[in-house]
Amino acid sequence: MRVTMTSTITGLIGVAAIAATTTAAKPRDSERPPVLRAVTQCRAVAEAAARLACFDRSVAALDEAETNKVVVVIDQQQVRETRRSLFGVSLPDAGLFGNGNALPQIETTLTSASVDDAGRWSFVLADGARWTQTDDYIIARRPRANDTVIIKRAALGSFRLSVGGQPGVKARRQN
Repeated sequence: MRVTMTSTITGLIGVAAIAATTTAAKPRDSERPPVLRAVTQCRAVAEAAARLACFDRSVAALDEAETNKVVVVIDQQQVRETRRSLFGVSLPDAGLFGNGNALPQIETTLTSASVDDAGRWSFVLADGARWTQTDDYIIARRPRANDTVIIKRAALGSFRLSVGGQPGVKARRQN
């Protein structure tokens, strides 16, 4: 299933709104959404039938909250994939995916490339991301589909894009 950048960013904004209401100074239990906290509190119920009833109620509420996107649950693999798909996109760091600068580079393949009248290149990558050259360095060999592309973080929030093993050019993500 392919997720568009718009739906990814829309989902992140929704999750960021939930996460923005918490602070690092609060204990872990208070960071949890109330519907998740209710599930974990059922473990403290001593009587088996009452504990089961508590779990049934709270799990139903959690399921409904997840279905209605009030609570979003993602695993570590989804975090890695999301961080990779958002590489180069400027978003506020809400602490949702760990240290936003932890991913120093990505490696992918080129789908297509074109050059404008000023000699600057635009690149479409395998994941659909679009990057545009922002400096005037010349790319000696015309980039071809399936060339390896390496994009690295550079100074002051900039990025260096290297295609087909050639020296990198300064680039900015467009979508």
